Amino acid sequence: MRTPKLTTIAAAITAILSTLAHAEEMLATAEQDVEVLSVVGKRVSYANNSTDENMQHLQAPIANVLDLVNNLPGVNVGQGDAFGSDDYTTTISMRGFVIDRADQQLGITIDGVPNGGSAYAGGSKANRYLDSENTRYVEVGQGAADIASASLDALGGTLNFVSANPDMQRGARVGLSNGSHNARRYYARYDTGEVFNNTTAYFSFSDSYNNRWIGSGSNGYSDRIHLEAKSVTELDNARITARLSYDDAHEDNYDYRSLAQFKQNPRWDGLTSAWTGNPDIDQNFAEAWSTLRENTLLYVKAEFDVTNTAELDVTPYLHLQNGRGDWLPPYQVYATDAAGNLISKGNGANRTTYNYVDANGQPILDSNTDTSAATRVASYRHTHYEKQRFGVTANLNWTLDNQLIRAGVWLEQQDRNQIRDWHAVLDPKVYHYFDETPYWVQFDDDYQHDVIKFYLQDTLTFGDLQLVLGAQQYLINIERTDNFNPANNGKLDSDSDLLPSIGVVYRLNERLELFAGYAENFKAIPDTILNTAGQEFAELEAETADNFDLGLRYFGDSLNLSATYYNVKFNNRITLLAYEEIDDLPDYLTELDGTFVNVGGVKSDGIEASMEWRFAPNFSLTSSLTLNNAEYSETINGYRAGDKVAAIPEQMLVAALNYHDGSYRAGISGKYTADYYGAAKRAEINGANIWNRDSIPSSTIWNAYFGYRHDADNIAMFRYVDLALTLNNLSNQTYITGGQEGAYLLGAGRTASFTVSLGF
Repeated sequence: MRTPKLTTIAAAITAILSTLAHAEEMLATAEQDVEVLSVVGKRVSYANNSTDENMQHLQAPIANVLDLVNNLPGVNVGQGDAFGSDDYTTTISMRGFVIDRADQQLGITIDGVPNGGSAYAGGSKANRYLDSENTRYVEVGQGAADIASASLDALGGTLNFVSANPDMQRGARVGLSNGSHNARRYYARYDTGEVFNNTTAYFSFSDSYNNRWIGSGSNGYSDRIHLEAKSVTELDNARITARLSYDDAHEDNYDYRSLAQFKQNPRWDGLTSAWTGNPDIDQNFAEAWSTLRENTLLYVKAEFDVTNTAELDVTPYLHLQNGRGDWLPPYQVYATDAAGNLISKGNGANRTTYNYVDANGQPILDSNTDTSAATRVASYRHTHYEKQRFGVTANLNWTLDNQLIRAGVWLEQQDRNQIRDWHAVLDPKVYHYFDETPYWVQFDDDYQHDVIKFYLQDTLTFGDLQLVLGAQQYLINIERTDNFNPANNGKLDSDSDLLPSIGVVYRLNERLELFAGYAENFKAIPDTILNTAGQEFAELEAETADNFDLGLRYFGDSLNLSATYYNVKFNNRITLLAYEEIDDLPDYLTELDGTFVNVGGVKSDGIEASMEWRFAPNFSLTSSLTLNNAEYSETINGYRAGDKVAAIPEQMLVAALNYHDGSYRAGISGKYTADYYGAAKRAEINGANIWNRDSIPSSTIWNAYFGYRHDADNIAMFRYVDLALTLNNLSNQTYITGGQEGAYLLGAGRTASFTVSLGF
């Protein structure tokens, strides 16, 4: 697996840009009377791209809103579920940085409001806050991001999901979707139109359901209720935007597989779909692997014209979350204190497990005891998550002659609680019905985060040259309170240094510009580090990344292009030195065993390119190219300098052809992902030390959509009728869609959905 020489690719891209620019001048067509968002991004000093309407058509309304960015350069989204309805197995990678079960190195914001992290334990990705119909577009900053972005995870870039604004015209719309794997979805939205001569608003509701794509019968399901409301009020010198979202999801999970297991059967993740009555088998019962989450997010954004040259926006927000994660251990736990007394709270001094109880219901702790007349037992293990976040962002823009000065602050207080309790399964022979009162509460921990971020940026314009200078800093305090054992309480500061950024944008002419930028990024130390015993916090440093971009953009009447060379150095990579091999059974008793250490970092460089070409009145072609070379920079703790970073695609190519003629629309897209290494940590195989291994096979995934919209006259019952068919993985290819080191997600087979929408 060899990466093409970047200089050769750069030369090829330059030639393509020249050729297509000439073609654009020859084939320029009249612009439509609608706003067109360019996928090549904004005119700024860092690499960025945006989604467009065609990318939304390629995804079913029931699909995860995160899938919208999968065709953008540098980005790879992996979903265990066919419709993305399993947060436990959602992965995102970009330039060697990831969001997965173990790491969260990319920031996510909703209308600029921080999402509260993307970890499975206590985090909330964008799909918890947005329906696809209410998403206007997604801005992706690869590497760097806007300096005002509020995130503690933006080590490798930021994804900002922008919600749709209310319509000026009063009306209602409903949608009904049906699809593969018993998928169904109901959606309704009401727009008030303009009221009080200055306000528009909408309210929406959706109800979604689908079974897991693997297996049949009791193979697990996802069920989601989602509500949104948004209003915009225009005043003389101000605008007030308020938005509320509520999401209630039940998701039965998928399991990760090894490469060998994928080759044995790429359509089975090892979970079962029939209850057997044997806890050793039923611990893998799909309906017992569950994620339950409720998320409520409210913000009010006030934008003011302070003077003719100064603008201020202030956005207070509130986020509430509670949820649960379920597993089904094939035993019960006997925890004791130092004196040997049975305890019902806390880890205690000793813990042992047992599989049987005698006729009197007493645990049989001696494994040599005859159990032929005993009763088998099992547990239903729940991990409870609760979070409250309150914060505010404030940003000032001040224009002075040839300068734009920006300054801002982000403040947040977060309180998070995590409890794990164990419930007795009432009769393992029947089902996993459980005793509502836990027999043992393993831990009860509170976490508090206090966050302060401030920034200052000056943009100076000298004719066609724009110079951007900025700096930002994070001040973060984290505390943990063990409600069972105060000796485990701890706290740490995860402050950043002053993080500089510098960039330039030079316009060669009205359509072509060069840009370059350097930025230092930062990720706060996660609070889970405070769970580890014997941890030397003074030896840990927060993760940082130095990001450099150099590129060009072309904006034409019908053709837009961008190409970026990037170079990133990822420092102080934090790793937990305890890794559970994928083939082993889960360690149900672990809280977070192991020690976090800095293990050097990662160096990556590459090229990202994107194109948007409306080459005929009804046709458009979009494409993106990713060439990424990400390597470990140090030999330490089982990783070797110069090896490829695990589970990061190196070469991706996307092309999408779209047709629109007013009433009819259609499109097809293909994404090619070259083979890459899935693992990099040293392993001894047949007596030899092996580092880079698990060559993930290449894949090409084709998606298509077909749609028809009929706008009725004023006397009809409906304003419009819209029909849409979406097909994903047309060729029904077996492939690995994502994952992390040694643990991979099976890609879903061919999936279809059909949606009928009515406007009133």
